[in-house]
Amino acid sequence: MATYCIICGKKKKGVAVTEDRVLQLLRWFKGNVTHDLKGNSLVVCDEDLEAYKKKRDHFNSRQKIYLALGVIFAILGLIASFSLKSITVSALVIVALYLISLINYTPGLVTENKKYAIIKHKQ
Repeated sequence: MATYCIICGKKKKGVAVTEDRVLQLLRWFKGNVTHDLKGNSLVVCDEDLEAYKKKRDHFNSRQKIYLALGVIFAILGLIASFSLKSITVSALVIVALYLISLINYTPGLVTENKKYAIIKHKQ
């Protein structure tokens, strides 16, 4: 199985990318809809770790901003009119903004969670 860097797109070895729900959905779509699943492993090569960190931080900050905006709009909508329709629209706004935040999607690294756990444990 070949390993490809998600930043530069070249066939390289590096730190593995976590297989989260978004990647599982993309692999399912490629396998069942487009029938173009190659089964490659995704990594971040050592040369691109700094660029990856910037992209991952950008994704995390944008996701928080979009979800915060969704919650603010939901609260304002519920304050204006508390009904089943406003609850439904509020939920749809939050879901839509979450999906928009996935435009900048950058998956996490396998060792990323371990690093954060070690840092938190030391504090």
